[in-house]
Parts: sequence; structure tokens; C-alpha cells
Amino acid sequence: MIIITRLCLIAVCMVLVACKADISVQDEPTDPVVQEIALAFVERPLRINDDESYQTNLTDPAAFNPGARLLLKQNAFAQSAETELTAGLFAEGALYDVKDLSASPDGLTLVFALRAPALDNVAAELQPKWDLWRYDVQSKTVSPLIADAQLAQRGHDISPAFLPDGRIIFSSTRQTTARQILLDEFKPQYTALDENLNAPAFNLHLMNADGSGIEQLSFNLSHDLYPVVLDDGYILYSRWDNQSDRSMFNWYQMQPDGSENQLVYGWHSHNSGAGLSRVEFAKAIVLDDGSVSVALAGNDAPYYNSWPQQVALALASDNEQALFGETLNLPAQTPLFPWAFDNTERTESAGAVHSYAPLKDGSGRFLVSWSPCRVLVEEMAFSCAQVEDVSGSELAAPLYGLWLFDTEKQTQVPVRPGTEGLLVAEPVVLQAYSAGAFLPQNPLLDAELAAENAAVLDIRSVYDFAGTASLNIAQLADPMQSTADERPARFLRLVRGVPMPPEEVLDVPGSAFGVSRRQLMREILGTVAIEPDGSVQVKVPANVPFNLALLNAQGQAISPLHQQWITLRPGETRSCNGCHSAQSTAPHGRLSGEAPTANPGHAGGGTFPNTNPQLIAQAGETMAQAAARLNGLPELNEALVYLDIWTDPALRAADAPLTVSLQDLTTPLPAGVACFSQWLASCRLRIDYPEHIQPLWQLDRRRFDPDSNELLADNTCVSCHSRTDANGNGRVPLAQLELDNEPSDLEAEHYRSYRELLSVDNEQELVGGVLVDRQIQASDADGNLLFLTDEDGDLILDDSGNPIPVMVTVNVAPALRVGNALGSNAFFGLFGAGGSHQGYLSAAELKLVAEWLDIGAQYYNSPFAIPEQ
Repeated sequence: MIIITRLCLIAVCMVLVACKADISVQDEPTDPVVQEIALAFVERPLRINDDESYQTNLTDPAAFNPGARLLLKQNAFAQSAETELTAGLFAEGALYDVKDLSASPDGLTLVFALRAPALDNVAAELQPKWDLWRYDVQSKTVSPLIADAQLAQRGHDISPAFLPDGRIIFSSTRQTTARQILLDEFKPQYTALDENLNAPAFNLHLMNADGSGIEQLSFNLSHDLYPVVLDDGYILYSRWDNQSDRSMFNWYQMQPDGSENQLVYGWHSHNSGAGLSRVEFAKAIVLDDGSVSVALAGNDAPYYNSWPQQVALALASDNEQALFGETLNLPAQTPLFPWAFDNTERTESAGAVHSYAPLKDGSGRFLVSWSPCRVLVEEMAFSCAQVEDVSGSELAAPLYGLWLFDTEKQTQVPVRPGTEGLLVAEPVVLQAYSAGAFLPQNPLLDAELAAENAAVLDIRSVYDFAGTASLNIAQLADPMQSTADERPARFLRLVRGVPMPPEEVLDVPGSAFGVSRRQLMREILGTVAIEPDGSVQVKVPANVPFNLALLNAQGQAISPLHQQWITLRPGETRSCNGCHSAQSTAPHGRLSGEAPTANPGHAGGGTFPNTNPQLIAQAGETMAQAAARLNGLPELNEALVYLDIWTDPALRAADAPLTVSLQDLTTPLPAGVACFSQWLASCRLRIDYPEHIQPLWQLDRRRFDPDSNELLADNTCVSCHSRTDANGNGRVPLAQLELDNEPSDLEAEHYRSYRELLSVDNEQELVGGVLVDRQIQASDADGNLLFLTDEDGDLILDDSGNPIPVMVTVNVAPALRVGNALGSNAFFGLFGAGGSHQGYLSAAELKLVAEWLDIGAQYYNSPFAIPEQ
């Protein structure tokens, strides 16, 4: 039914825009001030219906707000004619939505996102999707960018922008490459949800001007929106960093082929609104001089207002953080206009700005959606100039119209006065402007790697924090000063976020995530050894978002959870200097802004101090770079594998090799282990609690005398950690910990062992052969015992005249900490040297538990591993 509707639209879209859409009948006067340049804008009602107001929500780009109109005005003179460009596309009175207007560099084409009217009695997933359309100024025709109706409906398409060569970059839920990767992972194809699990994730895509050749460029697990082309040809866009407990929109930058994707601005600047209010970095607006600005606002501005700011992107990575070698004399964000606007709900005599567009003619003028300051006095709207004191007054509904701001003359001229109940937004000037530099495909992409759908991650030193070494790198790198056991960071682990399917594909129950949804579901891409100087070079899968963790020799994460998704394009090598801490605001990951590396590599070429003379580095090479050049590029592994190649055997013996492989498990292997025997870009390691962790507790660990077959010891976990002994008699489980696979009384969909290990529980005791919660008398903060009292505070006495104690249960802390194997010493310490359980679990088993804990301790790590209900 959607396709038929669209076919009907296509049948009429190439006709001239109907004359009846002209809502002005006045003659066109000659404008003595403004050039004869057409402009377009969106007009929409402030109320969708009697119960619902129009809302902007960056986290829901596919939201449908019916009633919008796309209008074209001949010029910026108030009396010039207006034409509704899309009036002939739908039946009279049908309510559509339109947004994201963008003009071509020659000013002859307007592209925009259009959402057709809703269909009655049709399921949400079958409703029309957002499409991209074009208006041709010369022929005065409107047509879809993608003529094929079926192809156009394969995803929501929004936020278009022209590249210098005429191609169009846009944001879409098509996820063309990501869906193919799902097949490579033996999953069904589907459009993945954002990390809030509320809406399909939008990523950046590219297509030819005729709608052909659609290619996915970005792979965030939440939204990538609002791409704009900078003068240097790079793409600046807004990314929703929504991993774990983060939720913020920052500016990222990449080449038009998707390579060099990097955070460039905003991570530490989200309280930079007026009065330190919370703001997001949404669409960047390129100014006439090539600099950028932003309509600074919160995610849901109830008054639809913003604080226009010019951003010194070339100097800073945050409002108060200069790039290395640059100086900020003022904050990086400064007001764009000379009037006192802001993004809060407080009354400002200057009024409020919703959106704006610069005239790119060197005049310092802007088309601005502006509302005058208005307040309510006895339920009547008055101009703030008419009220003596507006400080305590309630703001009246905004009256956004279109105005011409001249920042040099500091004048405001009406272009399209506001109308009660309507919002005029997204002005665009159909004016020729510089298209920016053309960037061809990145010439540094390696064709052989690209053929494997692989890339290279290159880290100069994990001990480099913003150009400062956290430890003595030269000492760690010298085998005569440090052994492998003395180096804190031994391995690097890469973790992939699992794309979550929409409900119509699979309804994932909340219990599947386990006791915490902070990391949703995760798969391990593999681990690689860190070289003595902290450097890493490894082959990684391309087009797959991953995060990083530094590991100790036991495979436990020693670094905080990395909360940025990193993605490399096929054939790309991504180099970075090192790591960063949450407390530091120093630029990190921005290629042009980091401090010089703390690990410059070998000064002039030759051997590193006291190392194997056969390993000769080139000038500037790190140990990882030299080893990869000489011995081949390392690949990710399921195992922890370390081999000392650096120690000079003439000076001392090499450090002991280390291999801890999941292949050594005697319980079911995690899904994907076999793939790493010959690495492919599609290799993933999946750990599910019921299938891979629970069997550890039930594995028969009895030891018998080899001659007499006498039972020497029973180290089977459930032999002690259960509520019944071998004869079926009730007992208190050892250490108040039960590790059986019976349903938990906290969550019936979980094994009791899972909840016992990860949730606070009540201490139990055996009373009459039955386990019951142990209770003790409560006490106050000073240690005084508490008794029941009535409403007057008097003691309540029992039948014997004695006060009745307040009884409470005794908490038992969980042995494991979600996302923190290193902090779970109450468990791992038992199996270490001198621990009461030393030797009970193998190194491979302890590694398995540590990895599962660090990635989130989920119950399942694939939606498709969950048993059918």
C-alpha cells in the first residue's frame, strides 16, 4: 500500500508547482536592499493536535509531526510571493511532514526530507518512511531523489547535504553494510535499534545525485545526523554518543569516504549553555567565512529557542580546551549575534531564535527564525516592551517569523512575519556558494586489507595520556630494566556492541540482558599482546564499531570502560598516541589536536636498548610497528598469547611464554572460538551465562586415587555451594552461595547461581531442616538497638510486657561485580596463590569468567541465543 501511494506521488511530482499554491496575490516590488535570491523554509503548527505539542527530539529523528509545509519565497522582501512547493503531491487537507532543507552549491537545487501522510489502519512498521526529495529552481519541479519506490522505502532517509562533486551525503536507517555484516555473523538481516532500544539507528550514507550507488559510511550503534561539508572537504556531523551511561551529541569529522572518523568537539562542553544549562551539539552551520556555528540548545527546548554560537573549531576541542599548540583568549563558543539571546526559558528582551542561515555574500547578514519577547498578562500576550517588569512573568507562546538580521548594521528587517500557533523554521537561501574542496578516496587505504574487510589499529603507547607518560616507557621497554611480569598492561581486548533487532524481528525480554543493561549485549572481537613500550599494531575488522580495554596477565580489564565506538574503514590504518582518562579534557582522538606522543619510537633507527639485535627498527618506529614490519601484522586471538621476542638472549633469558586459550576448556566452548584458528574479519566470541558459565559450577571436579580409586577430594562447585548435601539433607550453602541451575526467586528466567553471584542476597540459616532468612535486631547509626514504637514514639510491648525488637535480614554482598573482574577479588582471590580454592579452576576457566564479567555479565549476549518462550 505504501508503494502504491508513492507511485501516485511520482506520477505528479514532475509537474510544475501549482499556481494555486501561491498564497500571495500582490505584485512583486523591486527590493532595494536584498538581492533577488529565492529562499525556502518550513512552516509547521506548534500543536499536532489538541493533546500534543510539536516537540524536537534529537534521539528520535524518525518522528512524524504532521502539518508542516515547505514554502518558497522569491526573495527576502516581506511582500514577495510564497509558493508551497509540495502542495500538489498529496490530497487536499492531507498532513505531511518536511524538514532538513539543504541547497546545492550552485543554488539551483533544494533537497529536503519528506514524510508522506500517515495511512489509516496500517501498522507502524508499514507506514511511509522519510524520503529525500529535490526541488529544481530552473524547471520549478519537485521529484524524489530515489525514483524506485521499493528502494526508497528500505529505510528512513533524512539530513541530506551536497558534496562538491554533486553526490549527496545523508543520514539513514538503511544500514546497508551493517546488515550484510550481520549475515557474515550468521545472524538474520535487520535494521538495528539505537542503544536506548527505542528507534532504528541512523548512520551516514552516500549516494549519487540520481539516487544510485548507496553506500554506508558510518557505523555508530546510535544516531549519526546532520552532515555538513567544510571548506577543506571534510564532513562534520553530529553523533549520539550513547554507550553505557553516556548520552550526548558531539561533533565528529570524517573524509567523504568514511575514513579518519574522529571526535572533534563537544565531549566536555555540554554544560556550556546559558546559565551553564545542558546543551547538545546538533547541526553545524557553516558560515560565510568557512567557520562553523551552532544553534545551541538542549535536546527538547520547550520554547523552541536556541543560543546561536560561533565555534572556534580550528582552535579548540571543547569550549575551554584549546588544541595542542593553540591558544584560546576567549571561550571557543562566542555569541553569533550582537543581541542577548539564550537557550533557556527565562525572559529575554531580545526575543528568541529558533534557527538561522547565513547569506553567503560577505554582508554579515542572516535569515533568522525569530520570535519577539512576549509575556502573559492576565492571560493576554503582550510585548515585553509594553510591560514594566517582566522578570516574574510567564512567557507567552512564541511567534516565530522570518527576519533578516544584519550583524554589521545591527538591524532586523521582517521577511515573513510570524503567525500565532505556527513555527517558521529552517530557512535556506538558494544562493551560490563555495562548494569546498573535493576529496577523492583516501589514497592511504590499503587494497589488500580492504579485500579482507580489515583495517589496522596502531597505538603508539597505552602508557601515553595526553602526551604525558603515566609510567617510564623507556624503562618498561628495556628488558634489562623490566620483565614482562612487571609491565601492568599485557593485552588489549576489542569488544563489539551487538546490534539489537526491532520488536517485529525479535521481541527480546528484559531478563535476557541480566542484572544490568549498561552494556546491553557484547561480543569479543579478540585480544592482542601489548609490546613492552605499550605499543600495539593489530589487524581488526572494518566497518564494525568496537571499544577497547587494557588487560593484565590474567585477562582482567585494568582500564575504565571505554565509552566511544571506534570504527575503521576497509584498508584504513588508524593511528593514535595512546589513552585518555575521564577526568582529562585534553584533546583525544582528534588527529590535528593531540599533544606530541610520549613514545616517539626509535630515534634514528637500529635496535632498541638491550633488545634482540636481529630486530632492527626504522627511525620513529614503535616496537609494535617494527615487529609488524619484520614478522607480519598480528591478528586478533581468542587466547591470551605472549611470546618474548625482544629480550637479547646474550644478556638474559627470555621471559616465559604465556598462552591461555579457551580451547583448553572442558565445558562447552564460547560461540566462535574455532573461527580464530584462521582469523577472519567476521570472527566473534560470544559468552552466554547458561551455556558457557553455569557448566563451570557443575563440572565434575572430583579427584580419585589412581590406584585405589578412592575419592581424595570433591572440588565440584555445586558439591559445597548448594542447599542440600549428597544425601539430600538440607544445609546452609558454603559461604552463603548457591551455584545450582534452579530458577532464582529473584528472577525466574535466571538460574539461581547467576543471581547469587551478582545480586545482594539475604543470609540464611537452617531452622527445622528448612532454609530461612536469618534476622537480627536492627540498630540506629549510633549502635543503639531499635524496638517497635507507636505513632507517639512509645514502645509497643508483647503479651509478656517486653518491648518488641525491630528485626531485619542480613545482607550478603555478591562475590562478582558487573563490568569489573579486577574488582571482584572476593571471587578471584580464592583461586589465586594462597587462596582457599587455589587450583580449583583452570587459567582458561578464570579467563572466561573475567571476560564475561568485564563485558557486562549479561545473561545472554545474542538476542538469537535466547530460548523461544
